[in-house]
Amino acid sequence: MSRRQQVVAAALHLAADGYDAVHIRTVAELAGVAPSTVYQYFSSKDDLLVASLHHWLSLRRADGRVELYGIREPYRRLLHLADHLTKRLWAQPLLADAVTRAYLCADSVAATNADLVRAGLSEMLASAMGRDRPTARQRQIGDLVADIWASSMLAVVQNRSTPDDSRMRLQKTIAVIARHDTEDGLTPAIAAV
Repeated sequence: MSRRQQVVAAALHLAADGYDAVHIRTVAELAGVAPSTVYQYFSSKDDLLVASLHHWLSLRRADGRVELYGIREPYRRLLHLADHLTKRLWAQPLLADAVTRAYLCADSVAATNADLVRAGLSEMLASAMGRDRPTARQRQIGDLVADIWASSMLAVVQNRSTPDDSRMRLQKTIAVIARHDTEDGLTPAIAAV
């Protein structure tokens, strides 16, 4: 494991206790590096937490993929993955709050890692629909659902919604897209999502 990966893993571990549990000095100690090493890779705590979210999503990519192979319909696969990610993230509410807050409040300093998170999430969702070979349309849908997923997570962080409300919002969104595509003759319809 590279030093950067050690730092990200340490931050992810600490973030399980919430945003305030993550301090550059504590991350450095846990990773076995100097604080200056952490700053070599990350400009701020938020930048580090956004990179931790990207790492978390990478770990979930493998879990979700296994479950998707038994699901034939592309929109059902998309819904299953979005639901899986939401459940898994909010199973650890303090971690979810820490990484989501950092991602959604990322400034220009953390923009590179925020772009990686969005691109990775979008690619995961599109790949769920296209079984690793998504069409241009599925990529567009992946982008859209990634943005809706992120805004739904912000609503949970801000206590305007619950994880279950967010899951229902995603279900409705995906059902509307599926219904629209069916009306346009693009893909098979899904029964009540």
